[in-house]
Amino acid sequence: MQNVPFNWWVGVVEDRNDPMKVGRYRVRIQGYHTADKSILKTEDLPWAMTIQPVGSAAVSGVGHDGTGLVTGSTVVGFFTDEECQLPIIMGSLGGVDTQSPKTETGFYDPNGVYPKEDFIDESSLSRLARGGDVAENHISLGLRRDTRITGVPMARPDTFEGINDPAPTVKNKSETLVADDDGKSVPAWDEPRPQGVDESVSVYPYNKVRETEGGHVFEVDDTPDNKRILNYHASGSHEEYHHNGDHVQKIVGDDFEIVYKDKTLYVDGDLTLSVTGNVNMKVEGDKIEDIGGNLYQTIRKGRFVKVQGNDVLEVISDQKVSIEGQRYTVISCATSAAPITIPLIGTLTQGRDYLTVKGGQVTQVAGKKTETVGGTYALSAVAGMKLFSSLGSFKLLTLKSIDMATGLVDIPGAEPTSGGAGSISFSTAQLNAGVAINTNIITGGILTMTTTGAMAVSSAAATYTHAATTFTTAAMTMNTAAYTTTATAAFTVTAPTISLN
Repeated sequence: MQNVPFNWWVGVVEDRNDPMKVGRYRVRIQGYHTADKSILKTEDLPWAMTIQPVGSAAVSGVGHDGTGLVTGSTVVGFFTDEECQLPIIMGSLGGVDTQSPKTETGFYDPNGVYPKEDFIDESSLSRLARGGDVAENHISLGLRRDTRITGVPMARPDTFEGINDPAPTVKNKSETLVADDDGKSVPAWDEPRPQGVDESVSVYPYNKVRETEGGHVFEVDDTPDNKRILNYHASGSHEEYHHNGDHVQKIVGDDFEIVYKDKTLYVDGDLTLSVTGNVNMKVEGDKIEDIGGNLYQTIRKGRFVKVQGNDVLEVISDQKVSIEGQRYTVISCATSAAPITIPLIGTLTQGRDYLTVKGGQVTQVAGKKTETVGGTYALSAVAGMKLFSSLGSFKLLTLKSIDMATGLVDIPGAEPTSGGAGSISFSTAQLNAGVAINTNIITGGILTMTTTGAMAVSSAAATYTHAATTFTTAAMTMNTAAYTTTATAAFTVTAPTISLN
């Protein structure tokens, strides 16, 4: 094997558009190539391969691509042949650039981009790597500080009238309180400061920075007392881990997360969610919520809930519903769902409303109350029933008959019939009964009418049939065109004055 002398060189990259796309560069080499482009054009320079580190396989797409150099980069290498026509790039050289690019001459970036004007007479190392005040002048850090959001309002519970339990206090995570739409001060949260501090405390040479020409930045900062990791996209989206373990993720565009199996989230603290737009959540299966404390919900506008199956609410303690407007409840029979069974009530048929109160029930209506029943209206009370009107009158209107029966005997399989020991009593200042046709009073026992005033009976034609009747009255007047009395037992009238007209 022929020994080839090791000829090393220093040059400047003038072309990186390798037509074979294998990571080659055209390099103008000092001491071998002239700076006069009229003699040696950029396109006539030889292509130089690059040496990749041992951590890169450099085969079948495995490893680094080796395309990190830009036109204007200063590189060092060697020739693999005696004729010095096969250059190999070993690496790039940094330093301090003192001259702007000259596109007309060699050993400069022919595109006139590098070195950038604001980096002339400045270290070619990233400003982030140099740390301190210089790092604050980096575009990515400056943008992150300028776009930091603060004072984002947090959800907080409203107070409820008539509820003695105090609402929980929401911990403020902002430097100041903010005002909501009603002008009330509410807790808020702030985005953590970039790098976790007001000003960069990165110290050279601990911060390892990789920065691309497009503006992407990757930092691994080993600065004592401020160890960080940053992945920064040129759009402003970034993910940063602070020294204390805080994790900040900011997406300036849409964010999509797709998980094909289970996902578990554990938060050993509070979970705060602030959404300025809509929340759309679709669950194909069941949704289970187990809340160890109270649930506070404040809906600024309307609430619309549609339950296609059963709706079951079990309240172990008290329940209070306060409605400042109107309430409409519609119970429809138009359903194909199977009946449901509720303890103490049993099976519920379709289209019915069941209310079971184990204790007392008080209903207060400030205005008019109207109930319209298309079928039978039944009231059943074990301990008695009382209808009471304290201020106004009480009216009972019907287009058909009114049946009042007391002391009913319950016969299985049939309607209850009279025969018990119940009674009907009227206690009032005045009792008026006006009927258009007939009035029938039927009693199986004694009919007793007692009055301390006058008793007047007026009829066009009267027939009185009785088994045993006793009238006790101070004065009795009967006005009738025809009056017939048929008695099968004693008929007694006791009155100082009796007039029969």
